[in-house]
Amino acid sequence: MKILFFTPVVATSAIGRMAELVVRQLVIQGHDITVVRSEDFSCFDSPVHLFEVKVLRWNELDRILSLASTTDAVVYQVGNSYQYHRGCLEWLPKLPGVVCLHDYFLGHLFWGWADQVGRTNAYAVLSAWYGMDVARSYFSASSSQHFIESTSQTAPMTEWVASMAIGVVVHSGWDIQRVLNACPGPVDVVPLAYNVCVATTADVRHVVPNCKEFSQGRINILTIGHVNWNKRVESIVHAVGTSDVLRNKVVYQLVGRIEPDVRMQLVALAESLNVDLLISGEVDSVTLAQAIQQADVMCCLRLPALESASASTIEAMLFGKPTIVMDTGFYRDLPEDCVCKVSPEREFEDLQKTLERLIQNPTERSVLGKRAKQYAETTFSASQYASCLVDLSRRAARGTPVIQATHFFANTLVRWGALGDQLPLCHTLAPLQLFETM
Repeated sequence: MKILFFTPVVATSAIGRMAELVVRQLVIQGHDITVVRSEDFSCFDSPVHLFEVKVLRWNELDRILSLASTTDAVVYQVGNSYQYHRGCLEWLPKLPGVVCLHDYFLGHLFWGWADQVGRTNAYAVLSAWYGMDVARSYFSASSSQHFIESTSQTAPMTEWVASMAIGVVVHSGWDIQRVLNACPGPVDVVPLAYNVCVATTADVRHVVPNCKEFSQGRINILTIGHVNWNKRVESIVHAVGTSDVLRNKVVYQLVGRIEPDVRMQLVALAESLNVDLLISGEVDSVTLAQAIQQADVMCCLRLPALESASASTIEAMLFGKPTIVMDTGFYRDLPEDCVCKVSPEREFEDLQKTLERLIQNPTERSVLGKRAKQYAETTFSASQYASCLVDLSRRAARGTPVIQATHFFANTLVRWGALGDQLPLCHTLAPLQLFETM
């Protein structure tokens, strides 16, 4: 197949790293791939993942249109960041294709799009999917936390993206019904493709405090990724600081982007509870891999869960690390004997007991890590992902004429004055059933 593959390629994008693996496998399987980088203009001069195929920028309009006229499939990697996925939103309405959906919550992607196209267009989308009451209050959140809490269930914007696709790949099924309700084409669950970046001391390009040196023989607990409230970092600090078993035996390290005000709040909390907190900030992928190698326990908690799959959790498992997750969303599908699960209803009690048990039992840590590694290596395969993506793209292409015909007749009814709630009626749906036999 000849495939146009839209994805962020900037080195700080985990989705870009995953896409690099999948593109490599697609090429090995004999497909002709052109990558279209989807980031905002501000990212174009940043370091990138290395794709061994032709790479275009999404604003090279004539070249993309020329390639699209002879392509067999268009694939979009879409996540919850307008900065990284702007090009996908620019092209998806004009050049429908298969969407690989990395997040079930796309509110920040939508907000960035709304700032670009104007609130009038945004209100039209919101009211069409969720009603006028939701549309009126959508942009009134006082903080990022309030925004997620107030919209993640009522208006996650999943349907908005899924409705523009001719097929969708998700990486877990926990919130798949929204996608099924909105996407007119096939929807498949395919485990996320990922691998480990093996680091050596000579490879490290970004110097950060070394946790093993800092910890002086104590146990290293690690959380990676953008430090925001739904990663439950405060809960982990409280669990460590209020436990006589943990407080003097643990160093808690954070590796990932952190805002200055969040840093100050966490440092103050850790000092008040006598917790040794090491904040390393954002680092390159090799230094991140070194931090994971040095970790004794990984905490990959999320509440609420927003993602279709968690790259950081998969990476922890691939490194063979005992990993603690919240029993919700994507994490609920992970085998009970490969990760430790914390109940959202008993977050503090479960978290503290689990940490104490793991810290006191090095054998259990080792066994758990080995099981996690074995499961992750078998499940999160780039080769399998590439094959499934090609299969779904072929099925979606076969259904595209039906989708186009249905859209044509639905739009005709709207021009004749039909309202949204008048379209799915017996006398309008019955004639369209002829397409089910195509």
